[in-house]
Amino acid sequence: MVWRYLEVRERDVPRCNAIHAVLAKGINQGITPNTVFLEECPDYVLSLGRNQCPEEEIHIEACRALNVKIERRDTGGGAGLMVPGSTSWGVCVDIADPLVSHDMNENMRRFSEGVVRGLQILGLNAYFSPVNDIDVDGKKIGGITALVRGKALLIYGSVIADFDAEKWTHVSRAPPIKLEKKGVSSIRKRMTTLTQELGGTTPPSQVREALVKGYEESLHVTLEKKGLSPAELEIWEKEIKRFSSPDFVLRPRHPCRLRLGKYVHPAEKGIIIVSVYLLEGKIADLGISGDFMQISDFDFEELTGHLFGLPAEKECIYTAVTNFFQKKNATLLGVTPEDFAQAITGAVSSFQEDE
Repeated sequence: MVWRYLEVRERDVPRCNAIHAVLAKGINQGITPNTVFLEECPDYVLSLGRNQCPEEEIHIEACRALNVKIERRDTGGGAGLMVPGSTSWGVCVDIADPLVSHDMNENMRRFSEGVVRGLQILGLNAYFSPVNDIDVDGKKIGGITALVRGKALLIYGSVIADFDAEKWTHVSRAPPIKLEKKGVSSIRKRMTTLTQELGGTTPPSQVREALVKGYEESLHVTLEKKGLSPAELEIWEKEIKRFSSPDFVLRPRHPCRLRLGKYVHPAEKGIIIVSVYLLEGKIADLGISGDFMQISDFDFEELTGHLFGLPAEKECIYTAVTNFFQKKNATLLGVTPEDFAQAITGAVSSFQEDE
């Protein structure tokens, strides 16, 4: 069986991220084959997850001063600092393919196995660590995220080539509860890097070569290197504009900027941050953000719209949130509808205490 191998080496990260959307759209339109893609990071990049609010996670001015580019993915999960030459990887596959499971945890494992095998080829004791990490001897060397968009399944992640602790200290403002959840005092105690494990810098081309071999072995396919088709290139040009837009990256009008009624809720995997404003005992404005793992392709503004005008009472909130996720038939990973209900009621209590 032959799959496409797409090598992505672009001058700007939005051009890379736009390709993820191209592949998903292309599979839905029947113009894109199952594809394994590898990307080489062109610069220092701060990558935001789909639902994260910049002001809650990063120091925007510090990023600008240090020439760290801010970008946003279509997939969930948390923020990460990429250094030049880092390798990101992904698989975009039709969900009708026999390799795709109904179990999303199994898909995360199966479609990251090529990366695990590639790192083993490089000499590392790498393995998949549920829910969405790749570890080496108990330390994280890569994260994984996913998105189902129509008929397309996108599994995406990165290999931590190196880590600039000084830059991270200046640009990150992640809630302390994230480290508390992991039981570590600093991010460095939870993670490792290719440079650290291999005792020196590994050329990105060598990493790609190992990962290509790893995917061919794990998926039992032949990867044939090809670029985007003319039809895909047409979609790409449109998606580049979306991923480059400040409105998409920074979300300047998102309700996460509400200063009253803020609550941070730790789920099994990731955190949920809710901001709420009440008027006459009813929800008048609501913002949901965080690094939780959202797999289904929908905007959480749909949930907040569903809650507008609702009495700010626990029973009403729990019923409305549960009904919303049931009607959506939404797939989440490491987080439940109850987590969102708890986060919203926590924000309501915080607002009432501050009044």
